[in-house]
Amino acid sequence: MDETAERFATADERRVEVFVRSMLPPLGVKSRQEALIARLDKLTGESALDAVSVTVTGNRLCLCDTCSGTDAGGDLLDRITEFDGWGDEYDATASPFFETRELDSAIAGETARALVPPRVCTALYCDGALAGVFPCRIGGREYAVADFLDALDRFSEERPLVAES
Repeated sequence: MDETAERFATADERRVEVFVRSMLPPLGVKSRQEALIARLDKLTGESALDAVSVTVTGNRLCLCDTCSGTDAGGDLLDRITEFDGWGDEYDATASPFFETRELDSAIAGETARALVPPRVCTALYCDGALAGVFPCRIGGREYAVADFLDALDRFSEERPLVAES
């Protein structure tokens, strides 16, 4: 987290990408998702962030060659691969929060592998480089998206405002 704070403080450009399974999650989760997006938008308005984007992942991502070969499927899987590699140098990982499932249908006689993303995932980019993924596990401790939002508030408070003359 200290490394993320340092990268945030020294970056010229900061953006957050939010990945959600649905724009209408179950009630109870819906209000938390709306609060997250509203808070990120507020940080953008306050100039702590330069941009926020929201991407809908769906409930499962098919891992077959056909689906992963599409633009949408390939882009999402590439992004998740990037998330997985982010933590290598920090003893961090987002992998436990992305579940791989084997699906079988005896009736249809078909099987498939699917990747189930977390209900909400955020990625922080500083100067174009991935600086953090949440939820994640860093050094054995789990950090939720709410922890990321709290950290962003702290990072923003600590960031000195630059006055142009």
